[in-house]
Amino acid sequence: MNANTTKIVAVIAVIVVASAGIGTFMILNKDKGDEVNITAALEVYGNANNDYKIDESDVTLIQKIIDKEDGYTLEKYPLADANYDSVVDAKDVEQVRKIIAGGNGDGTQMSVWHINHTTDTSINQYVAETKWPVSKVIGNGAANALIIYEMVGIRDNISGINYSSSSPPDSIVYSYYSKMKSLGTSTMYLTEGLLTDCVKNNPGTTAVITADNKGYLDGSKGVSEKYIEETLGLDVIRIEHAAVDPEEYASAILMVGFLFNKNTQAYEAAEWIQDVFDHIEEETSKASKKVRVAATSYYNYLSARNSDYADVTVAAGGEYTLWTASKSSIYFKDSGSYTADPNILKPEFQPDVIIALRTGAFLGKVSEGASWYGNESKWNVNTMQTQLKNFEVFDCYGSKNVYTVAGDIPIVARVLYSAAIMYPDLISMEYADQMHQEFVDKFLGSSYNVSEHRFVLSQSDVESMKVSA
Repeated sequence: MNANTTKIVAVIAVIVVASAGIGTFMILNKDKGDEVNITAALEVYGNANNDYKIDESDVTLIQKIIDKEDGYTLEKYPLADANYDSVVDAKDVEQVRKIIAGGNGDGTQMSVWHINHTTDTSINQYVAETKWPVSKVIGNGAANALIIYEMVGIRDNISGINYSSSSPPDSIVYSYYSKMKSLGTSTMYLTEGLLTDCVKNNPGTTAVITADNKGYLDGSKGVSEKYIEETLGLDVIRIEHAAVDPEEYASAILMVGFLFNKNTQAYEAAEWIQDVFDHIEEETSKASKKVRVAATSYYNYLSARNSDYADVTVAAGGEYTLWTASKSSIYFKDSGSYTADPNILKPEFQPDVIIALRTGAFLGKVSEGASWYGNESKWNVNTMQTQLKNFEVFDCYGSKNVYTVAGDIPIVARVLYSAAIMYPDLISMEYADQMHQEFVDKFLGSSYNVSEHRFVLSQSDVESMKVSA
């Protein structure tokens, strides 16, 4: 990593304060895959001071641990063990200096150790070894992953991706990726033959970047994480693609930036995101009363509080209301093996507003051109109205407070629009549109004009649409 890379302000201030003094960590065994609990901006071993980059300040801190200065221990600064061998010594200084220099210096990759994330609550975080710097990868994940790739500027480093036929990359926003053949049948699974062919046809591909969702690459369909690592010899990197918390999202961005030596772009993106989230929090905190809200990504259930969809509405200032006895999505309409849950309709759990974060599939068949970024004539109004009507069991449906927000726009835009729905006097739709457009211009190559599309649909909007003859 270049020691002279541009510094950022906002993300440093927030994340460094959050991680200052963090010393709690757990190591089961000093092997790849060890469980850990570490908080840092850039979650890479060698980032001894837990900030947003690896530089000479980390060398200084490591030397203090080596010299046994008061207050400087491996227990307090676990990332100081740069070469991950349980000892802080001159080898860690050497490892950090190599990282600062950008690698071995002869064009070969070196090993770095970093934190991988998983939604498996028995693990949460674990240590992974990756060959670095990374040149080419397979991108396993949905639009949330593509957004980060675009923000950091690694489009040309992506050898292949996978997606479902019903939800391919939008051809307007992600035209580059939409032309790629899918390496699996969904966003979660990679098919062995397609994956191996892609790696063979793209020399220099050494890793797969995937999401923290434990279902991704679990081996139930397609290849498993273990198979990818042990049989194909590829590293697996798990980041929080869909994190809504700005600090967690910044860590994901910074990790991708570090892996590809795209540090400046990552810093700038993380800083911009943090500034917008700070503004949303500052404005919505002025509300005299919090809006009770529930979220969903479908039409027959409400998301559990621990979901990314719920996180969007909470980050937007809402008070999440849901029957807390369940830790999974709660269905209010019979669906397959699920039975409608009567508790969800009790007065004490009724939301003031429901926000449905829906991908283009809500609008109709993507194969027939349905897209939040495309022509509204392609929307299947009958399907939209039918799905909306399922929410009539809730009181807020009667007061026309069920809203649909585009689920495949940038996460920060989803939060902005949700805040504008709940607190229109504090966050205006005009401001949300303005910041959405700024994001598109800065990080998505001005691929679309926000003012030409509707990314928020009120209940009245959908109900008033006319079904085509």
